Amino acid sequence: MPAEGLPWLARDETLTASEIERLVRLFVDLGVQAVKFTGGEPTVRPDLPDLVRRVRALRDDLDLSLTTNGFLLDRLAGSLRAAGLDRVTVSCDSLLAHRFAELTRRDALDRVTAGLRAAAKAGFAPIKLNCVVIRGSNDDEVVDFARLARRTGHEVRFIEYMPLDADGTWDRSNVVASREVFDSISRIFPLRPVEDGPQPATMFRF
Repeated sequence: MPAEGLPWLARDETLTASEIERLVRLFVDLGVQAVKFTGGEPTVRPDLPDLVRRVRALRDDLDLSLTTNGFLLDRLAGSLRAAGLDRVTVSCDSLLAHRFAELTRRDALDRVTAGLRAAAKAGFAPIKLNCVVIRGSNDDEVVDFARLARRTGHEVRFIEYMPLDADGTWDRSNVVASREVFDSISRIFPLRPVEDGPQPATMFRF
């Protein structure tokens, strides 16, 4: 997000929980089997647990997941799990407080780590972490993320730095190839591929 922010929609222009429930019901009737609550940031919706509960009631075997920045997860993890959410993915690009603040413009790494603990306590497993790797920014932390995965059991997913920025600062020279990430970790923790992992990602185990 640009430093100056973005214009927000008026509340009456966003979908209500009932409207989302109706849309999901239509998609489920067409054969959709998985629903991801994402954004923007879904946890800023005060009715999120109720929304998850409504969608869960449509079909017991729906795969329901959430992608979040984790800032509010410590407050919501228990209620989201009770509402029927299956999985949680947290976006986290640095494990260093000062760098996290630089990347997100919020000094909130402690809130994210508290959210991860709350998610684990609520029974979410595996918990996934998305880390966008940027050369000269956080590429020196890939081994630290690997250590975190070994210690907690979280699944860390290294994401390619893509030209999706609204302020036009993306530069190809900042892209870190997957081979570099693999080699950096393998020098410390040898990895082996998971042959039946999900596509198009390439999965590895320690």
